[in-house]
Amino acid sequence: MLTLQSRTIVALCLVAVTSASSRGFQTAKIDPEHARLAAMCGTWDVEMTLWPRPGGPGLTVKGTSTIRPLFDGLFVEEKIEGALNGVPFTTLAWTGYNPATHQYEATRLSSTNPVRIAEAGGYDERTAQFELKADYAMAGETWHQRTVIHATSADGMTATSYLSFGTVPEWKGVEIKYGRRPK
Repeated sequence: MLTLQSRTIVALCLVAVTSASSRGFQTAKIDPEHARLAAMCGTWDVEMTLWPRPGGPGLTVKGTSTIRPLFDGLFVEEKIEGALNGVPFTTLAWTGYNPATHQYEATRLSSTNPVRIAEAGGYDERTAQFELKADYAMAGETWHQRTVIHATSADGMTATSYLSFGTVPEWKGVEIKYGRRPK
C-alpha cells in the first residue's frame, strides 16, 4: 500500500512525463550541438599530465577513458580510470547541451577530492573547440577553472584545464591527450 507521500511522488512523476510528452519532447533529435558530443563517444587511451602548482614539474599518468551516450544522446558520460603513484583513481563527468542557455554544461567528480565541479560554456566554430568555465570552493579559496577541449582529429583530442585561485595567476593544471582505441 502506497503512503500519501509515495502517491504524491508518483503523481508528480506522471505529471512531469505527461508534460514533456505533450510539449513534443524528443530525445532522439540530432542537432549540431549534440552531434559534437556524440563524436566523442568511444574508448580512448589517455595520457594525463598534472601540474599541481604553477611552474612546478608535471606528473604524467596513463589511463583509459570511456565516453558513452546517455538518454538517446542528450548527454554523454565520461569515466576515466588510471593510477596515480600506484593508487587507482576514477573521474566521472556528465556533459550535455542546454538549449535554454545555449551552453554546454558539465558536472565533474573525482575519487581524488571531495569537490564537485560544475562547468558551463560554448563551442567556438572558428577554433573548433569547447571552452567551459567553473568557479568552486576548495581549501578555503575560490578556484577558477577554464577547460578547453579540442579535437585534433577524428581519433584524437586534447582537454586542458587551466586553474587559478586567490592572487595566483592562471596556470595549466591538467592536460589530457586522448587517442581513440580501434573498434
